Amino acid sequence: MRKQLLWIVFLPLTTLAQHLGFNGAGFFENSNEEVIRYMQSWTGDFTIRVPGGAISKFHDPYNVRQGWGMTDESVQSWFARDGFDEDGNGLDKWLRKTGEQPDHSYLDDLIALQKKFPKMRVLYVLNVLNSTPEANMQAIRYLVQNGVRVTGVEAGNEIYGKYSSFDEYARDFQPIFDLLDREFPDISKGLVAGANVQRKQLQQWNDALAAYRGDYDAVILHYYYTARELGSAYDQLEKVKYTPGKYYPALDQAFQAAKLAMTKEDMIGRGIQYAKEQFPGKKIWITEWNTKPSDKLNNTLLNAGWQYEELLRHRSDVEYLLVHNGAGPDKYAMMSRRQSKYDSQPEYMIRRAAFYSFQLALEAAYSKPLERGKNTYINGGQRSQYWFSNLEKDTWEPAIVWNKDQFKDVQIHFVHAPYLYSAAGVAGYMSKGSTPSYEIDGISTMPFTGSIPAYSYGYIEWIPR
Repeated sequence: MRKQLLWIVFLPLTTLAQHLGFNGAGFFENSNEEVIRYMQSWTGDFTIRVPGGAISKFHDPYNVRQGWGMTDESVQSWFARDGFDEDGNGLDKWLRKTGEQPDHSYLDDLIALQKKFPKMRVLYVLNVLNSTPEANMQAIRYLVQNGVRVTGVEAGNEIYGKYSSFDEYARDFQPIFDLLDREFPDISKGLVAGANVQRKQLQQWNDALAAYRGDYDAVILHYYYTARELGSAYDQLEKVKYTPGKYYPALDQAFQAAKLAMTKEDMIGRGIQYAKEQFPGKKIWITEWNTKPSDKLNNTLLNAGWQYEELLRHRSDVEYLLVHNGAGPDKYAMMSRRQSKYDSQPEYMIRRAAFYSFQLALEAAYSKPLERGKNTYINGGQRSQYWFSNLEKDTWEPAIVWNKDQFKDVQIHFVHAPYLYSAAGVAGYMSKGSTPSYEIDGISTMPFTGSIPAYSYGYIEWIPR
């Protein structure tokens, strides 16, 4: 949804400096024609990561032509041998997911998606824990032979807790890498690193990875703000019977506290700096990141604005920056199922706040940051874009200097809402009896007159004569 407030709209013709995208966990399970139609509004290319995270230790999609190729046998053998999965929900959850798989392969759905989006890139997560090198290669061969742009593989998902040593991990991924080098030398290879280096075990893992002299291209990191960083703000969150547009002081206080903590922590910025120092010469893939649990901040202006800023601020620091996640059943997703008690939108799959952040980030992929306290001078001979984030209660009048006679149009493209806690439909703080709503209702476009709205993020574009 985009609110056009000008007769003529000039969309920026940009390509990505690096590769933005999303984790594909749950994508094909929840995708429909609405999702595809929404994605067709994106002006830049994107990357999808499949099959996703925790599922990567069960999949065999080439040989088992149902969903991602999970079987009761693979799930049961895993839990008999290794115990609980990352989510801690155990055997019953994965047996249920196995039984819910459709009677066709998601590999074929991925092939069909590639045809709809020819520039789409794919990162494929290998099953290094519970499969064979040949089974992994069969899936990759099938995808490549059918036109899928597999540009990289990840050697598992957060597997540092599943091996007694890095050497044991290497014995599992190296045979797959050897086959890849022989058959598909252009596919990049990523190895899993630990993000939470306060844990001694993960720093030891990263030291072993840094010392590894085998052939690989990138290190893979996942970042989530949790109660560890945002606990004080989370403790202040309260359930409310929500009315759109109403001011809730306690909610505002909690979200302001979360914003302050996220700014101070700068988890992704510090993580990237750590990775550059720990793994010199290696590319960085951040293939999952968000705040969790999803019923705290997800699908709000604060969370979406933070995502937008991170997508643009770090787009040149990493090769892949993939949000968790694209389409799914809950508030993590850019597009998720309608909850009639809270959502006023009629569609089955609804665009959430993160969808608009991602769309704006694709449009503004080559833009420069608009900085507070500095003069910005616009060159009249070229098209210019500057991105901004103003998650403040006051409007912002940045110091921008340009000759109005040199430009035929200057536009501001932005998302805004009344408060940091405003949402694109359902949010975790809404209790039973809330009024169905959709306060974050798309991207606005209008002439830029010098003022940036309060509680907004987006970009400004100068189009020369």
